Amino acid sequence: MWVDFHVHTRWSHDSMSSPRSIVRAAMKRGLSAIAITDHNEIEGAYEVLEEARRLSEEFYVIIGEEIKTVKGDLTGLYLTEKIPKGLSVEETIDLIREQGGIIVVPHPFDRRWRGALRDYTFKIADKVDFIEVVNGRTPRWNNEKAKQFAKTWGIPGIGGSDAHSSAEVGKVRTLVSELRNGKIVPVKIEEKAWPPILFGIVYSFLSKVKRL
Repeated sequence: MWVDFHVHTRWSHDSMSSPRSIVRAAMKRGLSAIAITDHNEIEGAYEVLEEARRLSEEFYVIIGEEIKTVKGDLTGLYLTEKIPKGLSVEETIDLIREQGGIIVVPHPFDRRWRGALRDYTFKIADKVDFIEVVNGRTPRWNNEKAKQFAKTWGIPGIGGSDAHSSAEVGKVRTLVSELRNGKIVPVKIEEKAWPPILFGIVYSFLSKVKRL
């Protein structure tokens, strides 16, 4: 099945996407599952889960959260409760583990944003489950560095669109042979050229302005 492991809803400060628009876009583009990873929040994920159940018995939604730590962002998948922002990376990892969750380092080497863990990723390489090796909003050379890091450390890679709009859902998708019961087995990643990175940047900027 094809999965987009990095999708935001209107519960993120830089997105205005509704649960229905996200699920419909995902189904239209051939996805069987998505991970909702709002910034420091999981309510949007539960809203998407509820909407998905109304539209399809087969579509699968992973409850996740992109958590802001003192060093940068860390993603937890298969969560049941929100994890607070502003903790150390190690504390955040422990809280994800306590929920039986999976730990992903998103856009680790994207130097444009303060959310990237960058060099701190090396310090926690033995504590994480996956590296996001293809991020739909990250320049190719930064994704290539993430791929090389994952290969060097023997950490599986997954991809995610980092979709903040329904137009971006499915831009990056990961084929998995297993997904249920908190287990992810990635096979390959595909990335589309459209929409371009600039589209996402402008969309998120306008979303933040609209909330002012």
